[in-house]
Amino acid sequence: MGWLMVCFDLPVIEKEEMRQANAFRKALLKLGYFMLQNSIYVRSCVTYDKTETHLRNLRLIAPNTGLITAFYITDRQWSLSVNIEKADYHKSKYKKKAGENTEKQMTFW
Repeated sequence: MGWLMVCFDLPVIEKEEMRQANAFRKALLKLGYFMLQNSIYVRSCVTYDKTETHLRNLRLIAPNTGLITAFYITDRQWSLSVNIEKADYHKSKYKKKAGENTEKQMTFW
């Protein structure tokens, strides 16, 4: 069991770039990822071998410009991660999105 972490830096200066970046984020959510941070999405991955399927899907939905990096992290490495949350983060629109699917996925495994 592990996690596939997708980090990306996509240009959003032109209207078309913004459209592609938003479409990419929505496609990640449809593929079962959840937003950890604004440009970092994560999904559970049963085995390392399954990452090939997920990477193939990433290549299909990738925008024409920008940088996308994917990391496979074991469940043990994931469990050692540390989150430092500052005072008003709980009010952020990202807080809900980042944690929405976490409990469901963790319960599943």
